[in-house]
Formats: sequence, C-alpha cells, structure tokens
Amino acid sequence: MDKAVIDAIREKEQLPDSMTDSEIAKEYKGTYTAARAAVNREHKLPDQVLADAMRKVFPFMRKRK
Repeated sequence: MDKAVIDAIREKEQLPDSMTDSEIAKEYKGTYTAARAAVNREHKLPDQVLADAMRKVFPFMRKRK
C-alpha cells in the first residue's frame, strides 16, 4: 500500500501515531476505506470534474471577479 494512501487512512480514521504503517496496511488492506483513500489521492472530486467540464462547454458560466 502506498504511503500517501496510508497517510490518508490515518487522517480520515483519526488513528494514533503509535500505529505503524504496516499495521494500518494489514488492517485496512482490501477495505472500502483504503479504496476511497486511493481514489481520492489519484483523482479530482466529481464536483470539480463537472465544474471543469462546464467551464469548457459554457465559457460564459465562469465566475467573474
């Protein structure tokens, strides 16, 4: 399991620092929590993807400052 995924699990689950990376990897391997942490590290949020697509299709919908 990647270090970034382990760090995301530690942060999301509020695990103590005393728990080693290998213990977290062993406990969370193949779980929904690990899958979500991996996906969130590699991809944009769905709302961000939609907003980016809308900006390309409808340029007039950009926020104006």
